Amino acid sequence: MPNQFITTQLVSNTALAMFANNSPFIMTGSRIYQDDFQNSGYKIGDTLQVRRQNNFIVGDGSTAVPQDIIETVENITIAHQYHALIAYTVQDLTLRIEDFSRMFIQPAIQNIITQMERDICSDAEQALYFHQGSAGSPINSFSTVDLAGAKLLEQGVNIASDAYLAMTVRDGSSLKAALLNNFTPVFNEEIVRQSAIGHLSYFDIFQSQNIVRHQAGAGPTLTPGDTLTVNGTVTSGNTIILAGASAGVTNYFLPGDLISIAGVHSVNPLSRQSTGQNMQFVITAAANSSGGGAVTITVSPSIISSTSSPLQNVDGPVLTTSVVTVVPSYNVNVAYPARALDIVCPPLYKLQVPYASVAIDPETGLSLAVTQTGDILGYQNLMRIDILCGFKWHPQYGVKLLS
Repeated sequence: MPNQFITTQLVSNTALAMFANNSPFIMTGSRIYQDDFQNSGYKIGDTLQVRRQNNFIVGDGSTAVPQDIIETVENITIAHQYHALIAYTVQDLTLRIEDFSRMFIQPAIQNIITQMERDICSDAEQALYFHQGSAGSPINSFSTVDLAGAKLLEQGVNIASDAYLAMTVRDGSSLKAALLNNFTPVFNEEIVRQSAIGHLSYFDIFQSQNIVRHQAGAGPTLTPGDTLTVNGTVTSGNTIILAGASAGVTNYFLPGDLISIAGVHSVNPLSRQSTGQNMQFVITAAANSSGGGAVTITVSPSIISSTSSPLQNVDGPVLTTSVVTVVPSYNVNVAYPARALDIVCPPLYKLQVPYASVAIDPETGLSLAVTQTGDILGYQNLMRIDILCGFKWHPQYGVKLLS
């Protein structure tokens, strides 16, 4: 017999189950700061400061030199309240929960998930600077995937467990076709991830329709033959002046564009030894070329070449005339351990209406609010589904795998 009234609590629990079972980025991100957001009353704009790992220079001998602690903090901000508002009739309430879910809850949850996952990937587009692979070429070999792991290991990132690779649906299909019999079953059966492929190299791999594509600026796109060089030595900071660009080009670079600089090598943050690989940067602000072909760019990470700093990230200054390599448009596939992506979804407080419920998943801390009310002006019933969310990529732990 059909339900005469689908309770708000039942709807919220059903919606939460759907949300948890269809969101790869959301389900693989770290939840270590979730408990810090458990008190009710959080809203958009609230921020939690996260301290990054401190590094120290190791001495050898009986004499020790005191070192100042250089603390670096990053902010996780509750920046989003995703929601869907559904209008329904009294007849709709007589449906079984399975039918009501199929007609109303499932489409709403899928739309919320899609928006949230795309926002997370868009954030990676501008946050992550390390990259492997070739823009415009499909991911279709073990070595391409394995090199993403090598890049993370060179940077001192532990990927012995809980390491993931999110890629476009097409890249996933190319990889499966090339390595048809090489995938082992997904070993973490407790977390259901839609479109999971399996385990390869260091990573649990899954396809996602929400991987974004970065459209490079006019320089890499329209004038790829420009020979860009550094104009002026840079020992520290995040501003670099380049020469050799086509003159007077608007948006020569856009946020998310990737570059590398010849002769400037990244260092392992723990040993501070050169990796032998050119340091890679992401452009963080749009930049135009001048009439003389100069471009002033702002990059991440900020350059630290001093050997006396425990935060050193390059093996020497960026020297003038160093050749700069740019990357054309690319898919933002991401290889990362769980600690590279922090996600917090604190519970919303319930609205003071007769039918309101907040469901919380005890394992992940995910929280969904469902509120039912009526509109006396429009004479219709309304159901609203909300999730409050903040997320933060920590770029020192992630790699873009370009395609």
